Amino acid sequence: MHVLINGSQKSKSSNSEYFLEYISKNINECTIFSLKKDSYKNIISSIKESENVVMAFPLYVDSPNTVTICFLDYIYDNNITINKNIYVVINCGFREGEHNITALNIIKNWCKKVHANYCGAVLIGAGEVAGNKKYQFISKKVFKCLNKLSNDIENNIVSKDMITTVSLLNNKLYCMIANIS
Repeated sequence: MHVLINGSQKSKSSNSEYFLEYISKNINECTIFSLKKDSYKNIISSIKESENVVMAFPLYVDSPNTVTICFLDYIYDNNITINKNIYVVINCGFREGEHNITALNIIKNWCKKVHANYCGAVLIGAGEVAGNKKYQFISKKVFKCLNKLSNDIENNIVSKDMITTVSLLNNKLYCMIANIS
């Protein structure tokens, strides 16, 4: 079983949720939790029963958002050992996925502290575009990386970190589409 954790602050229709639902269609036996809606105790109980954990969240000021940070702190502050494989999906509003690297380093550091096995990430640029079904045709690289990550999760393989950028858009066109989304 795999536990997928949505760290978005949105109650519904978040890009993080969209990416996790996409991954869930490509792996067997998974449960999606929301840090906004579900209790930490239920999530942690499921994590202890799982093989792998996938965390998805949006980038906020170069780091995980407060909903995600609170969950990470809860686990650390309560000395909960997470001896599981951790995969990560981070999406940002910038066109370039490289903006997610600092947040990823925070997660890698947290994994060491709670004895989790960091196993790879997809760092998604232009989350507003990639998270909108209407624009999947220009987000093919994002979904190719999510497919690769899904395969690695299903087979318990350490994945390399993958960074995506929606390169078909110039900044003006990207801003226009992102504002529509």
